[in-house]
Amino acid sequence: MDYFHSKRFLDTLQDWERGGAPLGPLEDYLPRMRALLSRLDDPQAHYTSIIVGGTDGKGTVASLLAALLHAAGRGVGLYISPDLHTIRERVQVGGKVVAKDLWAEGVAHLYEKSRDFEREGYGAFSRFEALTALGAHLFAREGVDYGIFEVGLGGRYDATNAWDSDLAVLTPIHLDHTDVLGGTLEEIAADKFTIARPKRPLFTTASQAPEVLAYLRQQSERGGVDLYVVGAGGVDAPAGRAGPVLPAIPDPLPDRASTYIQNVRLATAVGRCLLGEALGEALVRETVEAHQWPGRFEVVRKHPWILLDGAHNPAAAAALVEDLRGISPQWTFVVGVNAGHDAAGILQAIRPIAKEVILTESGHPKAIPARVLRQYLHGGISVRCASDRLEVLKREVSGLKAGDCLCVIGSLYLVAQARDVLNLPGERDGFSEDVILESLRCVEAACQRLGVKYTAASEDGNVLRLTRNGRPVYFLRNKHPFNDYVGARLAEDKAYQYELFLQAGLRVPYTLKVFNPLADPRFDRYKTHSSVDAIVEDVERQFTYPVVVKRKRGSMGQGVYLETSRSGLKQRLQALCENSGYLDNVFLIQAVVSGPEYRIVASQGDLLLAYEKRNDPGRESEDLNPLHRAGGRAVRVVDPGLHSSMEEVVKGIAQVVDLGFYAIDLILAEDGFSVLEINPNPICHFYNSHNGRSDFVRIYEWLIRKYLMEGGRSESERPDIRLAVAERGD
Repeated sequence: MDYFHSKRFLDTLQDWERGGAPLGPLEDYLPRMRALLSRLDDPQAHYTSIIVGGTDGKGTVASLLAALLHAAGRGVGLYISPDLHTIRERVQVGGKVVAKDLWAEGVAHLYEKSRDFEREGYGAFSRFEALTALGAHLFAREGVDYGIFEVGLGGRYDATNAWDSDLAVLTPIHLDHTDVLGGTLEEIAADKFTIARPKRPLFTTASQAPEVLAYLRQQSERGGVDLYVVGAGGVDAPAGRAGPVLPAIPDPLPDRASTYIQNVRLATAVGRCLLGEALGEALVRETVEAHQWPGRFEVVRKHPWILLDGAHNPAAAAALVEDLRGISPQWTFVVGVNAGHDAAGILQAIRPIAKEVILTESGHPKAIPARVLRQYLHGGISVRCASDRLEVLKREVSGLKAGDCLCVIGSLYLVAQARDVLNLPGERDGFSEDVILESLRCVEAACQRLGVKYTAASEDGNVLRLTRNGRPVYFLRNKHPFNDYVGARLAEDKAYQYELFLQAGLRVPYTLKVFNPLADPRFDRYKTHSSVDAIVEDVERQFTYPVVVKRKRGSMGQGVYLETSRSGLKQRLQALCENSGYLDNVFLIQAVVSGPEYRIVASQGDLLLAYEKRNDPGRESEDLNPLHRAGGRAVRVVDPGLHSSMEEVVKGIAQVVDLGFYAIDLILAEDGFSVLEINPNPICHFYNSHNGRSDFVRIYEWLIRKYLMEGGRSESERPDIRLAVAERGD
């Protein structure tokens, strides 16, 4: 099972997080989870298990505790929810998101072990239960010392509460999910207290509401739970016990929410309980100051201010407002709230410092429509509704002036989209549809400038129709009508590209083309090797590690892998061969070429635009394309010498295949440009996000005139990027 199919398997499971119905009677929840863990040989028994519940701050406390234990040299697994950018964020080992291959291996193990699970008598398990079991399994597989599990919802029936954790933590408890957990603080506390176990420690904060703290003390005494209450003055321990000594911690901490210090005390107290003085004061201070938890009081920029926070209940929003008030008395808020949360309370909490409130929808299946949110704000405040959250975020960010203050709040799903717009660091699986549809936005702008009529030809907005000589011409997502069918299909196939480039004398990385030895017998005539082992042996005769492995067809950096060893190469090839489609059996192994990477955008023999794909050194990612990693930047090429060399490459490509619009990816090595591949359907999103749309709009104008309008376009009118740069004074 490869990573793609592992995600597909998980997505077939019932998912209450995204609005699915509960699975059977509540009393079956924990027995079902225990049965699933038993199928996996109870992996949770192989390490010290810590469960973190509460309403606000549990993700921060869990992640900070993991960071402290890791900094002290312990092996640590962290299981969290929800995720921001990739589902793999939910399972972290050693401070890193689990790699795709390890994730896929774990899901395959889960799939095999859970066959015919219904015979256990509890029905099918949910997606959240599968993810919890997967986290427990991967922690055992990786040999961690500590497994830290953040509760999903409540505690009583949560999958993370299916076994007896060695230590429990409760962060501040507030009113949230009242439709499920109860309408009073005591009812919610009762549900969450169930994560504690008799004769085992339960840590909580002295900042709990008085009635909550009283309830926790009463129930702990009644149930024999060792309750430790952590406050500014230290740790209040059970009678006859000594609480851990807290190291000195700066208070307040710069650019941190006021609640961060209470989270720090709680996480540090637990860390000291587990490790004692091995968790030294200097190590704690360094870890606490360096720790970042994306989407939680995340300061993106200060001049002007941009801040992201997933405050999703009135208490969290009110605390956030007090922190924001210390920065500026007036803020613009972009707000999205999901069903199950007190939207009215959140909006009333931010009202005192709101210069303007922009209500939008996160795109989550449980997102409350902006028009519904609007009814909770009346009079004396500027309010706008905008359902297109990405356009709202882009517009608000780009329109900020000195002295402005912008805060994105509410749904973590909305916060995640803001992080994408702002190109903030984070592991990602792929790209949103907006990346692909940016091409259509440029086509529309070009048509408007030219006065060319166009219509939406599909309900989903993915198809635009123009008319030429009374006949329809279509743009489909990022695909366009400027290439002929066969030329475009050849350009989509990296194996044929390689052969054609070699025939034309173009410089390309040394490449071995192989055919899947496991493919259907129908394809025996094409097979190049008898087995995966034979391919590996051939590679090692012709290459030195590392090598690049590619599918013959890819999509935006997917299907391209860097392998550094024999075992890694064999495992990669085996997975590719086993998971290949019926007609997708060709793979390329290429030598690594070092140097800066560029993209050329061209039409036939004309270079229209060139830019370098830059990224900061040291950023780790499984995606080899610098632009697809957080921090990636598209930097226009303005050097005449580089342009001249690139034009020679374009002319060489044009002699191989005649394409009306395409892109060339290439690397500038010590001995000149080496062509990696061509793409007959260029993506403009990454360039536009750093340079604006104007260049690609001008390119589409030129292409529409050349290919779709009477009279065509002359060579002298080519939209050369050097001219565009000169016009803007760059």
